[in-house]
Amino acid sequence: MKIFTKRLLTGRTFLTDKTVTVENGRITAITGGGPADFAVDVLTPGLVDLHCHGGQGFDPEQVAHPLPDFLAAMLRCGVTEVLLTLGAESLPVMRRALGVVKDAMQKQAAGQLPGTRIIGVHLEGPFLSPVRPGAMPPAALRIPSSAAYRELTQGYEDIIRQITLAPELPQAITLGQSQAAHGVRVQAGHTDADFSTARRAFDAGFTGLCHTFNACRPLHHRDPGVVAAALLDDRVTTECICDLVHLHPGTLQLIYKIKGADRMIAVSDSVATHGLCDGRYTFNGQGYIVQNGVSRCVDGTLDGGGVYLDGAVRNLQSVGIPAAEACRMASTLPAACLGLHRELTPGCLADCVAWSDDWRVQYVWQGGQLAVSNI
Repeated sequence: MKIFTKRLLTGRTFLTDKTVTVENGRITAITGGGPADFAVDVLTPGLVDLHCHGGQGFDPEQVAHPLPDFLAAMLRCGVTEVLLTLGAESLPVMRRALGVVKDAMQKQAAGQLPGTRIIGVHLEGPFLSPVRPGAMPPAALRIPSSAAYRELTQGYEDIIRQITLAPELPQAITLGQSQAAHGVRVQAGHTDADFSTARRAFDAGFTGLCHTFNACRPLHHRDPGVVAAALLDDRVTTECICDLVHLHPGTLQLIYKIKGADRMIAVSDSVATHGLCDGRYTFNGQGYIVQNGVSRCVDGTLDGGGVYLDGAVRNLQSVGIPAAEACRMASTLPAACLGLHRELTPGCLADCVAWSDDWRVQYVWQGGQLAVSNI
């Protein structure tokens, strides 16, 4: 298969008028011009979402699971891989959700479940600060310990790829350091950590900040807190919810100005209500209100993000971030956080998204196979 594109994202820049050759699921050559099976305006790597709870009514912590609809909707938006995120719930609920995800991953490995590829689990809880719970139910939060972590994850260790911890909690830094040593990516988040505590966590192997500014100790000129510690540390990657509601456009510009395109990643943080019509909904006994596409708890607290990653790419460009860097923040950079190489270069997996000039997803290929046509 050959794809001709007017603009091809390779590394940090766009190359013009290139033909990408795909054989056996991988890119084998990039050449100039020539006949092709497809002609598109823009071609980028597939989008990779490291923080996504669900959407289209799907939530892995629910009893009923419209999972195929959710995975199909994500793929239509150009998301070829997703790290499914579990929030803080009771131990039985979280373990049941881990079972749902593991079963889905096994079905995908057997070719029985199409859509966005699930690459593991992000545990956003239950080891979070009761001072900064965000939309998490405070009653579900727990004090971290190796024993509590084993109780939660035993039998599912192989699918845990990322965890978020509040580093100021007792034993949190020790737990984070231990998991980082086992190859799990560790983030600070839902945290009231001060500057010095956050720096100790980053020195111990925490490499990310969960949805920067949201559910974090606020940045203050005499109390800079975890946000300043993350922004100043070149080892730390900052997650950003790019729906222009969770973060003001000026805040996105600030993070970009400090972190640059190599330490700022776009996440959806989408939840079960994303993609549903405006109205009232109940999940896990909690009420939510969706209005103008934005989901909130009944007390007005912002819930999940309001766009999938295709919307994040458009929104990042709308605040002045160059298109190539906006695309990288939603594709190759989050993939690299998990040690995955997702570039459009020879030898790489052919997970590709074709966009129109106005940044609407037109085609999606997974492993060189056409999976979505929105034409």
